[in-house]
Amino acid sequence: MAAKKKGGLINRLIMGSEKSEGYARASLPSNRWELFFDIFKGRFWKLVIVNLLTLIFFIPLIVLIFFRYVALLNYGIMAPFSQGFGVGYQGVSSLVGFNESIVLNVNMMMYLFLPIAVMIAMVGVSGGAYVIRNMVWTEGIFVSNDFWRGIKQNIGQLLLAGLVYSIIFYIVNISIGMVDQVLAVGGGIGWLLTLSKVLSIILLVFISMMFMHMVTMSVTYKLTFWQLIKNAFMFTLGLLPQNIFFLAVGLVPFILMLFGGFFFTIGIILALLFGISYFLLVWTDFCQWAYDKFINDRVPGAQKNRGIYEKVKESDSGALKQYREQLAMSARSSLNSRPIKPITDDELTIAELPTSFNRDDIKRLNESKKVIYEDHERYIEEHKNDPEFQRSEEEIQMEKDQEEREKRIEKAKKELSKRKK
Repeated sequence: MAAKKKGGLINRLIMGSEKSEGYARASLPSNRWELFFDIFKGRFWKLVIVNLLTLIFFIPLIVLIFFRYVALLNYGIMAPFSQGFGVGYQGVSSLVGFNESIVLNVNMMMYLFLPIAVMIAMVGVSGGAYVIRNMVWTEGIFVSNDFWRGIKQNIGQLLLAGLVYSIIFYIVNISIGMVDQVLAVGGGIGWLLTLSKVLSIILLVFISMMFMHMVTMSVTYKLTFWQLIKNAFMFTLGLLPQNIFFLAVGLVPFILMLFGGFFFTIGIILALLFGISYFLLVWTDFCQWAYDKFINDRVPGAQKNRGIYEKVKESDSGALKQYREQLAMSARSSLNSRPIKPITDDELTIAELPTSFNRDDIKRLNESKKVIYEDHERYIEEHKNDPEFQRSEEEIQMEKDQEEREKRIEKAKKELSKRKK
């Protein structure tokens, strides 16, 4: 019994309560925060599968980062930072700027392969972002099929976006490395070089946010590449605080790696399990809110608030009141307002057909049905004036109001059709 309860608890934590007895429209997400937690809880294992599929295409990029780390480590071992001179090491007159020079040279060499690695990674991103978009829209998904469909639909623009981003990243990163080296040896104007480094970092962060907007827009709308750049720039600049916040929230598993030790291990586990899909979910959910607010009203056929459900309040809902009045009217339909004879007469039965029946058996069956029908009609005629079956004045007035309302609607439709002609 305990094992059964434990299994039920784990199932509710992972799969959510969508199959419980209390499941109703009131439990559906009514805002983007609730939608995020609903997806993360209810489709957790699909997020894991999406992450693993996307991670396959990130292998070249991960290998490149690893080789860069190994190259820096090897240079650090071979360089005479702490070894005694004269024992197999060539004398170095000064080590100032030596470390910065190593980092710059390694980056210049390794990041030459960055465009190739990023473009391969974008194949996975195009599929993963498409699946996550469908999750945020609360559409039914088949992860593998939708993943490959997303690649087929979005790979062209995202490959180009990845190429442009990787080239900009290379140029900015090398520029920062050069500034570090000049600052280390004491050359140039210090404050001016520091300012240029800070501006370069800000530019790189800004371009990164633009790049993520391009990914999300590409799987949401049909836009040209120039339109992607233009819209991404506007959303990055106009929603800068929100962009920074959600970028930080989405990168939590990767930020943990920066602290080293135990946090590095936790970060690696989270990143391998759902790091990329978690980031795509956070960013896509945020972007869909932004698109509903600024774009979807201007796009013909675009649907707003996909995936969320508005909760109507009693205090400010005239539509809800009208809806309930209509329900009250429909409750007093012809089936409720007319007498129905209780099923108490044992003598009125329907003739049963034998296993092998003939024309006479069918005739007896039809006659028995006719007798029951006639008996019921007699009961209605006898009891139609009984008080419990009389309609109240309020109900009659409501029905008249409804008929007048329908007539006005029909009249307005005719007027509109005439104006169009």
